[in-house]
Amino acid sequence: MDRLDEESADLDFLEENLKKTEALTEKMTGMLNVFDDRLVRLEASILPIHKSTQTLTKLEDNIDKTRNGVLEIIGFFDLVEREEMTIKKGINESELECYLNSIGKCKKAMEVLGGMRLKSSEKVIGQLKQILKAGMLQLEEHFRLCLTNRSNTIEPLSYITKNLDIPGIPNGPLQNLATLSSYLATSGPELGYNSDFVKAYIEVRSNYLAKSLNLLAQGSISTAEKRSTLVYEKGTSDKILPPGSVMSGFRGAIQMPLDNYIETGRTLNNRVKKNMQTDVFLAFDMMESLNKNSGSFEEVFRLAGKKDSSYGDLLHSLRAAALRSFPEFIDEIKNHRTKTTNLPNDGTVHELTSTTLQHLKRLTDYQEIVETMLLTLGDGNWNVSEKEPNFSRDRTVRGMSANAILQHYFADVLESLTITLDFKAKSYKKTALTCIFLLNNYHYVLKSIRTQFFSILEEIGYKYEKMVKRYNDGYLDTWKPCFANLMDSVVRGGTLKTALSNEKGNVKEKFKNFNTEFEEMYKVHKGYAIPDLELRSQVIKDIKMVLMPMYIRFLEKHQQSEFSKNPTKYIKYDPQSLENLVNRLFDGSIN
Repeated sequence: MDRLDEESADLDFLEENLKKTEALTEKMTGMLNVFDDRLVRLEASILPIHKSTQTLTKLEDNIDKTRNGVLEIIGFFDLVEREEMTIKKGINESELECYLNSIGKCKKAMEVLGGMRLKSSEKVIGQLKQILKAGMLQLEEHFRLCLTNRSNTIEPLSYITKNLDIPGIPNGPLQNLATLSSYLATSGPELGYNSDFVKAYIEVRSNYLAKSLNLLAQGSISTAEKRSTLVYEKGTSDKILPPGSVMSGFRGAIQMPLDNYIETGRTLNNRVKKNMQTDVFLAFDMMESLNKNSGSFEEVFRLAGKKDSSYGDLLHSLRAAALRSFPEFIDEIKNHRTKTTNLPNDGTVHELTSTTLQHLKRLTDYQEIVETMLLTLGDGNWNVSEKEPNFSRDRTVRGMSANAILQHYFADVLESLTITLDFKAKSYKKTALTCIFLLNNYHYVLKSIRTQFFSILEEIGYKYEKMVKRYNDGYLDTWKPCFANLMDSVVRGGTLKTALSNEKGNVKEKFKNFNTEFEEMYKVHKGYAIPDLELRSQVIKDIKMVLMPMYIRFLEKHQQSEFSKNPTKYIKYDPQSLENLVNRLFDGSIN
């Protein structure tokens, strides 16, 4: 009974504890529900803040990117000054990658600024184009120089006799040349620049091969000449073939090389005919080589049993093509008189002028053979336009020196160029631009005469001196309307009278008209180009010699005369600022 009471008491205790536990559970559940409600409300409050934070973060990233982009574009405007020195100073073989990187930066800047089409970027783009063109010229010249340095003439016989491989270009320089040629091939067209690196390769390597093979031939002759006996002794030659087969073996072995030689000559001559003005110098090279070794060639052809005079026919064909080049070159210059599409807008030196003088310079590289050809053609016969001139007729000028006929031809070429330039100049609508164009071109001719053709064209140099002065004076005359505003004396009724300088309105009008005309002329003439720095300096000096004394005198006379209550309205320039503006003329820019 007692045990039952104890267990009953325990049961009551457990029930009481269970009720307390249930009460605690309900209380905890209630608290958790409250926490859950608060968490839901907290999430609802924090979520918009989180989203705003993400938006602000993205906005900050965009602002940073925009700022960096703006800084990059701003950097493009300063790029010319930073990279110009690197590009124009030339290339060191060990710094090629650095040089190409510099050009790459300028290309990127030009592409980005060109795509943006900002008015403020036009001048920078123009400057970038100029230094990129200079860079491409430097790359092309460096390619030629590196190739030339690795194409020194060798003596093949010394390698053949020692059973050594003919040396090639080492891997390092070879890789540099490959990089240069690849860059010129891809970047040149992108920049509108047609590189002649392939032509440079052809000229340098073909010259290397020709001279090296020529040494091989000369080495064989020299070996024969150094024999101890004066007469060739039977049996002293190489015993490769039996005596009865030597001649037939020689003839059989030499047929294909000779046929290939003649065929190559014909192919090259056909190319000369199709590209007369650019490739005629190849004909001169071939003629010099053939004439120089004519005796050896003829003997080889005779021993080979060739009776068709292929060698003589090739030489005659080359000679005929070369003779035609002289009148055709002058006709080509004349044909440019009707072509105005490529007339430079800034009045700079015309491409025809530079190519003509370059052509004449290259003719002097072959002066002896050129003089011979001109003597054969006959004095003045280069001015006769014939589709197929009869060069078989002897037109040799008897009694005329070779140098005299060369002078005549060069003078006629320049005369044709002068007439053509005068024709082209008529297409300009502005007298000032006409004068600048002719001044640039005739100064270019005059400078070439003095530096490259003085011994040939000394007598006609004075003619171009006069033309340079004429068009320089003609250009200065276009400033007279501007200068006239600074004069206090005028001509009225045929009598020189002093203007009413004491009239305030007259002084105001003169200052106003001067400012207007000067600003209009400055805006236009700044876009004209005088590429030769010496000539540009002289023209600017001539302008200032007239302008500055007149302006200073006019300014000093009237600025203290109280012609206006607000003189700064009319006196826009002090002498120094005016001179500074004149110094900036002819840089070819429009800003």
